[in-house]
Amino acid sequence: MAGGGLAVSGLLVVGDLVTDVVALHGKPLAPDTDTSARIAVRPGGSAANTAAWAARAGADVRLLARVGADSASWHREALADVGVRPILRIDPVRPTAVVIALVDAAGERTMVTDRGASGALGPSDWDDALLDGVARLHLSGYLLFTEAGRALAALAVGRARARGLGVSLDPASTGFLHEFGVPRFRRLLEQLGGVDLLFPNLDEARMLTDRRNPEQAACALSADWGCLVALKLGADGVLLAEDGSLLGVVPAPRGPVQDTTGAGDAFAGGYLAAALAGSTALAAAVAGCRGGAEAVSVVGGRPAVGSAGT
Repeated sequence: MAGGGLAVSGLLVVGDLVTDVVALHGKPLAPDTDTSARIAVRPGGSAANTAAWAARAGADVRLLARVGADSASWHREALADVGVRPILRIDPVRPTAVVIALVDAAGERTMVTDRGASGALGPSDWDDALLDGVARLHLSGYLLFTEAGRALAALAVGRARARGLGVSLDPASTGFLHEFGVPRFRRLLEQLGGVDLLFPNLDEARMLTDRRNPEQAACALSADWGCLVALKLGADGVLLAEDGSLLGVVPAPRGPVQDTTGAGDAFAGGYLAAALAGSTALAAAVAGCRGGAEAVSVVGGRPAVGSAGT
């Protein structure tokens, strides 16, 4: 309960907004020459994708992100078109972040990232009014890999905790986790006061726990950080763990796979929307898996325009 005793159910997502350049190549990349591909430019970013899929599932969502003036209008319109309320801070110097996603014939991707304006998102971009009407704060892990982002995360989490709101986190990237250092990442979460909901994928969970078995990794994370863990397993679905024990396994729906970009974000968005609507953890995971299955059937990390709230 917040805002003078009125029930609220909004979601605030904070983190990265990106221009995705998606290259789908049916054959292995050929060094020192050309490789044929279908190339598409799409709006993306883990935080923005999560917000979009949560709105797709019917949640009242706002996104705080930083963009360059070069594409701010395009990104604002793309978010509004899928039902997200964009709060975009315009960077006067840095261009919008860009990710080049190389997607192979199996739909698996390799990403090259220029963080651009997203890497400068910081405390000066915050406004306490962002939390009005909000029941949960969700952070993209990319926010934690810059000094400005860590300062913003500390400020946002502190304000959210003061209002009694839930806080969730997607660790976001094994590459950045490796560079940042797992012990340092764990200390940072402790300094933030922890989270109550964590959305790692299997590689991230293994890195954070040094355990190969998915069930053991999920249970260890839930015990170490005192939170509910929804461990994303891609085509194998999701493991849920809490207080060091396995809650259940939710299978992923089977269907066509074009591009796995944003599938984990779609799961998180669907899960968060269902949980905010009152679903149990298992039911929310089912909703999240439906979102993930839909996401891999399209190119890019967002739902189709016009699908918000359906």
